[in-house]
Amino acid sequence: CASNSIYSLNQQNFTPRLMQCCHSPNVCLAPLFPSNLYSMIPIGHVAFITEAVLSSAVVPEGTSHFVIENCTTLRVKSHTWEGHRYIQKVELFNITELIIESDAFSWNETLALDPNLLIGLTVNISNSTIPELPSFSFKGRLIDISLNNVNIGSVEAFAFASLHHTDKLELVNCVVKDFKAQAFKKFAVNRLHIIGGYFSGVVQSRTMLELEVKRDLFIDKLTVDTLKSSALIIQGPKTFRIRDSIFQIVEGEAFRIRTRGRTLIQNNVFVTLAKGAFATINADHFIVSREGLQDLRFENNTIQKFEDGCLIFDVNSYEPQLHHVILNESCSCSLLESWSVQLSLHSNQEQRKKRHNDPTNPANPFWCRNDNGHKNKPIYIRFYDFNEECVVSSGVYVFLIVIVTSALGLVVIILLVVFWWRRRRKNNQRRWINVPTSPNNQIAKSQKLNNKGNNVEKGNKREQDARITMVVPDGRTYRETELHVIVERTEPLLQPEYVDMIVNETNTKPEAKNYIETHH
Repeated sequence: CASNSIYSLNQQNFTPRLMQCCHSPNVCLAPLFPSNLYSMIPIGHVAFITEAVLSSAVVPEGTSHFVIENCTTLRVKSHTWEGHRYIQKVELFNITELIIESDAFSWNETLALDPNLLIGLTVNISNSTIPELPSFSFKGRLIDISLNNVNIGSVEAFAFASLHHTDKLELVNCVVKDFKAQAFKKFAVNRLHIIGGYFSGVVQSRTMLELEVKRDLFIDKLTVDTLKSSALIIQGPKTFRIRDSIFQIVEGEAFRIRTRGRTLIQNNVFVTLAKGAFATINADHFIVSREGLQDLRFENNTIQKFEDGCLIFDVNSYEPQLHHVILNESCSCSLLESWSVQLSLHSNQEQRKKRHNDPTNPANPFWCRNDNGHKNKPIYIRFYDFNEECVVSSGVYVFLIVIVTSALGLVVIILLVVFWWRRRRKNNQRRWINVPTSPNNQIAKSQKLNNKGNNVEKGNKREQDARITMVVPDGRTYRETELHVIVERTEPLLQPEYVDMIVNETNTKPEAKNYIETHH
């Protein structure tokens, strides 16, 4: 039973004494431990445990190391460890249901002892389920508190309060459904580590209130649904680190941390980040005046949704350094500059502000998701690089627009010219009546005129130039008409030819002879 046992280690001889054996996680056999520890059901010659009750009366005197493991139900009564001044370590493993009463783990609440003495209680609870941590569950001189892989239903107000000389408070892979306000209230600890696990529901405002962390404040690999404003009010850590964590909603001023050193926010995912979420993280004024601005690194973080000014930092306390900040949104040429302004830190130093606000600056730390041709696996690209692509693509678009516009303009001009020419031709056809357009028509017209005259020679009609067009008015309009055609003489290239024509429409006037000069 050595691997599944409850035993105590005597302070005098340091020899373990077997107290019980748990043959299965559901049934515990206790032939060697006092019967007042258990509520038992006798079956034959063996007593099967239904609930183990741990109180001050059943803990042996002089015990320094107390271990309980592999039990279905264990109840820890109030003030269990009072009067056991040699107790140093309590370990509870694999408890299906661990019921903790108020003041269950309170030990030596007086401050009279020398704080330099290594006297205090270490509590280690692993692989167990705690329905509720009531008020003052952990109080007094507790050197080390470690909850590892524990499911907790609710952490009530003052569950961790009035702790003295505590070196480390550690929550590792714990699942907590509900935190009440002031669950961690007014105590000092050297190291506060929250590693892994899941805080479902809402982490209320003032969940951690007036805590003093003297060395390290680490939040690693934690998943949080909602972190309300002023949820963490802590002062004094030399190193404040948030790493590899996922926050669904972080409200404004959620972290009220006053540090005495650097701040590291690395490799996290913030699904929704409100304005001023980190604005209340600052450094102690005495440290800044003595050592200068402290280091603040915001690196390799992913932001899904955000408000304007979500990355405001106290530039009077820190020298912020932003690197590889991923915006999990599809890249847009029209939104790069506005995103840079909304995400950038706000500072009175124009050079630093411009470096983060300007997407054309290679120092711009922001990235976005490039969905061009990558649907299965997201590909991220710097604002600067995507802006260069936007410049190239916009130049191509401008060139295409100019070409298309010019082509359309040319087509329109051609259509207008064709339309104007056709309309003018149509108007000319309507203006002139009986216009001979071919040599045959002209010859026929000449024959008609010659037949009406008496002195027209028949041979001249064949010698008339076909390029001479005569416009003959309608006879219904003009009763008597004499037509004189005079061609202005220019320097002739050929000998002029004379054509005698007699036009007498009514035979009432004397014959007239007209001369037509043609030039070839």
